[in-house]
Amino acid sequence: MATYIIVSLLVVIVSYMLGNLNVSIMISKMLRRDIRKEGSGNPGTMNMVRTFGIKWGVVTLVCDALRGTIAGLLGWFFLSSPTNLGEMFVFGADKFGLFIAGIAVVIGHIFPIIYKFKGGKGVAVSVGLGFVAQPLVALVAFIAALVFFLTVKIGSITSFIAIGIPLIFAGVEALICGRIIEGVLALAIYAIVLIAHHSNFVRIFTGKEKKIEFGKKKK
Repeated sequence: MATYIIVSLLVVIVSYMLGNLNVSIMISKMLRRDIRKEGSGNPGTMNMVRTFGIKWGVVTLVCDALRGTIAGLLGWFFLSSPTNLGEMFVFGADKFGLFIAGIAVVIGHIFPIIYKFKGGKGVAVSVGLGFVAQPLVALVAFIAALVFFLTVKIGSITSFIAIGIPLIFAGVEALICGRIIEGVLALAIYAIVLIAHHSNFVRIFTGKEKKIEFGKKKK
């Protein structure tokens, strides 16, 4: 029991610090600008697309998603003890550790200690987490979100689709199987990301949410 607690703490700490590694800030600094002072000021994928173009937006999305994937795998393997990767596709598989690490990496991204607790909104890392928790569901959700993004061009709603479907599915699955804490954790991750988007909700309901305009990269 003591060993499990120690391992759990280590997984949480590592996952939280993974969340701190904000790729958009690193890339913008490399390009001699600060994404936090550009566009919406949010250090995330959508603002990178607006400010630096699709290429750097995609790089940011992939790298941030990988942080969520790595954290999810760490938690799943060390705290849930799966016997093989195939268990990810089995209905009812224990993924408690995955969502423990998931909570930590999302909080680390939104409230990073190395950036004075001012980070992004947790979308991309949650996408990566979703691909570990529910690979097939996450893939379908990502494709649906991509189609929505390319047609409607509203980034915030796209984010809600991409992460909402796999996390809600995972949460409901866990609750059905009687793993209440696991289900609550999965749904809590989605709730945390939604709360981080509170300003977007205000703009959506007041008709002021801006669309992403492609091909308008700033010089």
